Amino acid sequence: MKQRPYGEHWRSIKGYRVIEEIDEYKHNFGGQDCEVPVCKLCGKKMHQIFCFDLKDPRLSELKTDGMSMLPLVSCLNCAMVWEPQYFQLSNEGRTIQVLSQDNTEDWTQNEEDQLPVPLPETNVKLIEMKDKDVPINEESYDAAFDLFGSEYVCRLLGAPLYEEVPNNLECPRCKREMMYIATITQDLGDPDLISVVEFQIGEMNIYYYYCKKCLVIKTEIQST
Repeated sequence: MKQRPYGEHWRSIKGYRVIEEIDEYKHNFGGQDCEVPVCKLCGKKMHQIFCFDLKDPRLSELKTDGMSMLPLVSCLNCAMVWEPQYFQLSNEGRTIQVLSQDNTEDWTQNEEDQLPVPLPETNVKLIEMKDKDVPINEESYDAAFDLFGSEYVCRLLGAPLYEEVPNNLECPRCKREMMYIATITQDLGDPDLISVVEFQIGEMNIYYYYCKKCLVIKTEIQST
């Protein structure tokens, strides 16, 4: 297993907690900003979980020609999310197509427990990560994981929290290494961190990676 990334040098790499609140820029949880694909397992449209406004200068390293927004999508009601997925973005980020999905299990969440499609929309705000969100050694990993899900449900940029460092981050188009962009987890806050829906996705974190050159996004999960 690769060594998980930590240390004082991670303090200088800016990352953000994503919390429910109005921001200067149009960042949101849920909604229908994008044309999302239909899930081939459950037959419903996939969820637009978050969508970030790339006019925000804090996201300058994600900005590239032909992109005005960055959506994070997946189907949260079936087994599709359990295995790696690759999505192609186009039309300024408003159109998402499936490149490949590796799912091998046919499982769908009980209807009464399914998240609505689309997810109800609410504004979110980027707050610079605190020191305690960025592990400086192996021991501080547990403390950072405890905050994730209990104080906020999305980490954007900055230092990733890994149970295991992923092995394959190669872009399927250009073969270059994709950059880590975000992690999403379920809402364990009290009161709820996301007020518009009971955001329960099971005991997993969804990691997102991005190739700016090819406009390709990869998702991969790890159990918590």
